[in-house]
Amino acid sequence: MTKNISLILNGILILAVAHLYYLNFSKKTAPEQSSVILPPVSSSGGVKIAYVNADTLDAKYEWLKSQKAALEQRVQNAERSMYAKKETLVRDMSAFKQKADSGTVPPAELEKEYNALMQRQEKLAEEEQRLGKQLADEQQKAMNELMANVEAKLKSLQSQIGYDYILSYSKGGGQVLLANDSLDITRQVLELLNAKEK
Repeated sequence: MTKNISLILNGILILAVAHLYYLNFSKKTAPEQSSVILPPVSSSGGVKIAYVNADTLDAKYEWLKSQKAALEQRVQNAERSMYAKKETLVRDMSAFKQKADSGTVPPAELEKEYNALMQRQEKLAEEEQRLGKQLADEQQKAMNELMANVEAKLKSLQSQIGYDYILSYSKGGGQVLLANDSLDITRQVLELLNAKEK
């Protein structure tokens, strides 16, 4: 799940960068005041690029850490609940088989019990599917909130930053294979994101 969140985070940051690029060239806004000091922008006149380390953001963004922990807890609770229900059903099916093999229970009673077990099995499968969808929806909602949080902070910094592109960098993966540490603005973005949580 952590790898999925990192991949989604990379995608979100790329979308946020594209949006900032659009905002930068569609209209100029008055700079917002902030206490965050950003690395100097090169005045060479070329394209100005910075990056946010997705791994660091994933590890140190307090809101994201709490969301992941809460979601992991819900997944564990759901798995425990489903496991207990499946174990109970397996035991009941085993007991039913013993009854059927003994030949002492009337066929009508066996059929009634068999049908009840099959209904329980279907309901359990439906519940498992419903729980899976619910957890996926919660994860999607958290990712949407993450995107909104990061995008809002990057927009508020846009006029100060002065960069044409802000990339998402992740060691061992992602689209950027190598990055110059002097272009890293992760700490500043994290300070803004975590300040909102406090």
